[in-house]
Amino acid sequence: MKTSKELYIVDDSEDHRFIIQNIFSKFLPSYPVRLFRGAKELYELLILQADVNYQGGLPGLIILDMKMPVIKGSDLLRLLRQTPDNDKMSWKTFPIVMMSSQSSPQEIAECYQAGASSFFTKPTDYEELKILFRVLCKFWLDYNRLPSKIS
Repeated sequence: MKTSKELYIVDDSEDHRFIIQNIFSKFLPSYPVRLFRGAKELYELLILQADVNYQGGLPGLIILDMKMPVIKGSDLLRLLRQTPDNDKMSWKTFPIVMMSSQSSPQEIAECYQAGASSFFTKPTDYEELKILFRVLCKFWLDYNRLPSKIS
């Protein structure tokens, strides 16, 4: 199934972004993915996309790394959930998934309290990561239905 919805992934690790790009280009080419180094880079694009004259594509799912320098993932999540809705995006219900290589029960709870749609631990095994991204894309981009504002 070909989707027009883009997957946005924010991860400060250059190595992890390289691995993700490799997985999508080799095994999941029907899913457009855009990788970001940090929260600021993503938020600047989202501000541009909120403009009434913006003509480009919009994300169908955002995956945020929990532990990033400057702005951690849960803080960016909280900021996105507080962003006013517009005619293109409903930020209160938009799917935002959190990921981390390691996390405490308190950090997981913090993410859900901030409005996470889901939370997963990054697999260290390449095959497991490939399977996880396939499942995430299938569910959130193919099967999940969003309000008509952004679907």
